[in-house]
Amino acid sequence: MKQLGGLDELFLALERNNQCMHVAALGIYDPSTAAGGHVRLRDILSHMRRRLDVAPVFRRRLVGVPFNIDRPYWVDESPVDLEYHVHHIALPDPGDWRQLCIQVARLHSQPLDRSKPLWQAYVIEGLNRVEGVPEGSFAIYIKFHHAAVDGDTSVQIMRAMHSMIAVPEHHAPSSHQVADAPPTSIELYARAAGNLLPRGIRAWRTGLAVGTKLAALVLESFFRRLTGRETSLVDGFCGQIGWPASSGHSRFDGPVSSRRMVEGLSLPVRAIQRIRDGVEGATFDDVFLAIIGGAIRDYLAECGDRLPTAFAAGVPVADVDILPGGDSSNHVGLKRLPMHPEIANPRERLEAICRDRADSVQTADVLGRSLVRDLADQVPSSISSGLISAVLTDYASAFVATVRGPDNPMYLAGAQLKAFYPLGFVMDGIGLNVTGFRYRDELWVTIVSCRKMLPDPQKLARGLSVNLAALAEAVEAGRERRPHPTAGTTALSHGQAVSARATAAVAGSTKRAATGRKRAPGSLPAGPGGEDSAIAIDPGVVVRAGEPATTRRRKSPAATQH
Repeated sequence: MKQLGGLDELFLALERNNQCMHVAALGIYDPSTAAGGHVRLRDILSHMRRRLDVAPVFRRRLVGVPFNIDRPYWVDESPVDLEYHVHHIALPDPGDWRQLCIQVARLHSQPLDRSKPLWQAYVIEGLNRVEGVPEGSFAIYIKFHHAAVDGDTSVQIMRAMHSMIAVPEHHAPSSHQVADAPPTSIELYARAAGNLLPRGIRAWRTGLAVGTKLAALVLESFFRRLTGRETSLVDGFCGQIGWPASSGHSRFDGPVSSRRMVEGLSLPVRAIQRIRDGVEGATFDDVFLAIIGGAIRDYLAECGDRLPTAFAAGVPVADVDILPGGDSSNHVGLKRLPMHPEIANPRERLEAICRDRADSVQTADVLGRSLVRDLADQVPSSISSGLISAVLTDYASAFVATVRGPDNPMYLAGAQLKAFYPLGFVMDGIGLNVTGFRYRDELWVTIVSCRKMLPDPQKLARGLSVNLAALAEAVEAGRERRPHPTAGTTALSHGQAVSARATAAVAGSTKRAATGRKRAPGSLPAGPGGEDSAIAIDPGVVVRAGEPATTRRRKSPAATQH
C-alpha cells in the first residue's frame, strides 16, 4: 500500500465533469507481420495478461481516507479483470479516418471509474477506409489517469507493453501475485495521525524556503528598480519568477465543455532536425513550438479572432529523482513558453522562442526545479486546485509536449506498430493540447481540444504542415544568405545550392499537387554524393495514420471534417 504524492492527489482534485484528467494513446497496428497474418482479440488479451506486471498502474486502485483527512492510497489488487478493462468495438461505416477520430474523441471524453484500477483499453476494428492503413489493421486506444502516470512513466509502459520482435515472446507472468489487504478505517485513521507531525515539519521547511526565495527576489527587484534596469518593481518581480507581465486572452482560455475533438497527423523528424540545426541555439522542442505558433496564428486569423499578444504554452518538465529507489509518483512541473503567434516571420518567431526558453531556464534555476512538487506535497489539494484554476488562464493558453519514443519498430501480439498518437487533456483556462511522440522517423502529433473552442481541428492540423514548410523555407533562405568561408563572391556555396533546391522543391510540390502529379511529402532530394542534404515538405499534406512515404496522398478538407 502506497500513499499518493501531492501532485497525484492534485490531478484527482482537478477532475470535474467537464475536464477528465487522464492521458491516452492511440496505436495503429498491421497484423500482417504476425503468425498467420492476422491477430485475434484473444491474442491481444493473452499478450496483455502476460505483461500486467510491467507497471503498478495496471493493478493499483484508489482507497480514500474517511472524511478526506489525509491523501488516498494505492492498493494492489489481484487478479485484474481484463474483461472489464479491455473492450472490443468496431468503427461504423465507412470506417475512415474521420470516424476513427470521432470514436476516439468520444472515448477520451469519458471519465475513468475510480473504484477500479485507473486504466482502460479499447481494441478498435473496422479501419476499412483509413487512408494509408494496411488492410485488416486494428487500433488500440488506452488511457491512464494522470494521478497514476506522468510522461516518462507512460513511455516506459509503452515500451514494456510491446516487444522488439514479431514472434511472441515467452514472457510468463509471475506465478505468485501479492495483493494488498483492503485497509480498515482504524488503520487509515492511524496512518493519518502518524503523518501529522512529519508533514507539519516538512511544511514548515518548505514554507521557510519559499519565503526566503521570495524575499530575495523582492530585494533583487527593488535593487533593479533603483539602478534603472527595470521600469517597474512589479514587472521586475514577475520577470524573475516567469510570470507574464500581460495576459493575452484567446478562444482557448475559457471554460471547456465535456466533449472533446481529436485530430492527428505526422511530421518528418528529419525536417524538424534540419530546421533546428539551421538556427543557433534552437532545440527540437523550440521548432515544434514555432510551428504550432504559426498554425495558431493562421487559424485565429481564419476565424476572424484577434491575435493575442501573450499566447503561451504550458510545457511539462520532468523533475526525476536521480537516486535509485526514489518515489515513483508524478515528477512533472509546468513552465511557460510564449509561442509568439503575433510574429509573422517564422524564423523570427523561432528565434524569439529560443530567447524565451533561455529565460525560463534561468527562472527555474532561481526558484528551484522541485518547487511546484514541494508546494503540492504540503498545500491541501482543495486549496491548490482552486489556486491553479484561478491563475491558469493568465499563465498559459495551451499544453504542448513532445515525448521521445523508440527508434526501432515495436510489436504487440506479433502486429507491428505503424502509428502512435499521444492524447493529453484540456481543462478550464487551457483548452488546447498538442502533444508529439517521436516513433521511428516520424513525429506523431495529436490535437485535443473542446468541441466549442475547436470545432474543426483538421484546419489546425493542416496549419502545422503548412507552417513546417514555411519555417523550413525561411531557414533555408537564411542559409543561402550566409556567406560560405571558402566560396567566391559569385559562386554558389554547397549550402546555397542545397537551399535553392529545397525552396524549389517546396514550391514545386504544391504545383505538382495542384496538377495531379503528387509527390510524397517529406521526401528528401539527394545532395552531392547521394546524401540527403535538404528536406522538402508539401505544405498542403496532412499525413495520416502510418502512411508509407510513397503512398501518402492529399486529404480534401471536406473528408476530414467532424
